[in-house]
Amino acid sequence: MELLTAEPALASALRAALAETRARAQHLCTGRGGEPAAVLREFDRLLEPLNGLEGRIGLFVSVHPDTAVREHCEALEREIAELRTELSLERGLYQRLVGLDPLRFGDPVAERLLRHALRDFRRSGVDRDEATRARVRALQEELVVVAQEFDRNIVTGGREFVIQEGVAGLAGLPADFVAAHPPRADGAVVLTTDPHVRMAFLTYAERADLRREYYLAANNRAVPQNLAVLPRLLAKRHELARSLGYASWADYVTEDKMTGSAASARAFLEHLRGLVDERARLETAELLAHKRRDDPRAERVYEWERAYLIERVKTERFRFDSLALRAYFPFARVKQGVLDTAALLFGLEFRRDASAEVWHPSVECWELFEGGQRRARFFFDLHPRAGKYKHAAMFPVQDGLAGESLPEAVLVCNFPEPKPGDPALLLHDQVTTFFHEFGHLLHHVLAGRGHWLSLAGIATERDFVEVPSQLFEEWAWDPGVLARFAHHVETDAPIPAELVRRLRAAEDYGKGLTVQTQLFFGLLALGYYEHDPRGRDLSLEMIELKERVCCLPHTPGAHFHASFGHLNGYSALYYTYLWSLVIAKDLLASFQPDLMQSEPAVRYRRAVLEPGGGRDAAELVREFLGRDYSFEAFERWLGE
Repeated sequence: MELLTAEPALASALRAALAETRARAQHLCTGRGGEPAAVLREFDRLLEPLNGLEGRIGLFVSVHPDTAVREHCEALEREIAELRTELSLERGLYQRLVGLDPLRFGDPVAERLLRHALRDFRRSGVDRDEATRARVRALQEELVVVAQEFDRNIVTGGREFVIQEGVAGLAGLPADFVAAHPPRADGAVVLTTDPHVRMAFLTYAERADLRREYYLAANNRAVPQNLAVLPRLLAKRHELARSLGYASWADYVTEDKMTGSAASARAFLEHLRGLVDERARLETAELLAHKRRDDPRAERVYEWERAYLIERVKTERFRFDSLALRAYFPFARVKQGVLDTAALLFGLEFRRDASAEVWHPSVECWELFEGGQRRARFFFDLHPRAGKYKHAAMFPVQDGLAGESLPEAVLVCNFPEPKPGDPALLLHDQVTTFFHEFGHLLHHVLAGRGHWLSLAGIATERDFVEVPSQLFEEWAWDPGVLARFAHHVETDAPIPAELVRRLRAAEDYGKGLTVQTQLFFGLLALGYYEHDPRGRDLSLEMIELKERVCCLPHTPGAHFHASFGHLNGYSALYYTYLWSLVIAKDLLASFQPDLMQSEPAVRYRRAVLEPGGGRDAAELVREFLGRDYSFEAFERWLGE
């Protein structure tokens, strides 16, 4: 399928796909009898006309450079959502499936597809009375609009941070950062609040007052808009959950995940609190002692100081300079290194397709080959621009089906773009992000060779979906892996193993505070969705939770929750990142001591990546490990 980057082509293609899907649904609803396998196959292919097209439309909402196209795609997204809601409430489809006996298929994957389809129909409200179903339909359509508004405010609300003192206010920042932000005519320097700028400024800027002001600007970039939108988002999801018979949205959205319930997710997070609190307190005390060298009367360490102080401690304790380390990570080498690592590990080949249609000149198209056969296509959209999604993500664009369609995906990041005389040096944290997102991409494309569209790609439990990405991050820490591509930009010398060991030791410092912050995010998202939002002060709840959970206090004036995009996309499920990390640390032991050995990589690919949604996530892990996953590896890592 072509990209169809123009508005008329997208709209025309979508209208045809919607009509075809409705015709397929009508045919299935009015049919009688038939072989169970044929009926299930017909159901599985209902949305086939949208495969690839829906993904492109969703992608362009986030990345297309033309504002008009982004807005147009938002409208098209609403049409798709309307169709999906319509099908989920269609009793005729449900009745065709209810009569099928899952045990007659003789295929555990088909049986699982049927069980989950019936479960999802019931969760959608298909068996509710007509008034309830009408209200569910209306709420689903309203939620699309509110969710789009919440996300749009975060993307478009990026503020300019003006440093009136000019270049003097950039003291401590690397030379290439300073060069990339020349003063304007009046001598002031203007920064965006985009993540790639934010990370550098909060880590290296020497002026504490500027770091605090910048932190507030970044946290308030969707204020006041989302302070009003978020309660509406929570309220509509709560009403939807109640209409479907659940106590809360958190109960509804966790029911079909690995955790199985909001109570289980909360118990998991509280258990981790007990594991991490002491380490986080010790790290905070050390940061405070360091801060008191300059400010003897200091009593607290705040978020806008954390990255800066941790960097200072790392420099002293580990003889580690993250800015000097950047010389080993020019963007082009890192990109090739990620590709080469995946190719060698999984027996793949990647070829650039320079002739493919793209939506921006900086976007690249790549094709994945195996055994001489083209198996997938993906795009790199890796550099920041106005109106583009601000963080890093893998967008699944098309699901693959054996012999019918190739899986497609897009890797969206915001790394600095190389320019003449500037190789765009990355921080190691950005290298890790690249590996993380490519882990998602590998999961999607390698799981795109089955025969069931509903189970293709990363159609697994949402709280497992971060496991392959968090696991692949580990290759960004391995001395042997890094030595293959991390060569000094001036001398071409590979990164020394001893430097990598110091990098790892330095990274381990501060992990208590990092995990504690993730716990705060997870508990915040869960708590927002566990109860009726009416009459609640969401800002006060955020502050009180931070004071209860975190060693670093709330910064007065910051409204983090207004720009916390996961409150929409993941809703109550932000705990996923820590849940997945526990499993990823357990899987990692099977690859050690040599991460590039082929035997565990082949087993992992066959057992975990390729099945897609064909088996429960817990079964995938059990197949690979030969046992259930445990906390032991995570606890060892946390204590290192």
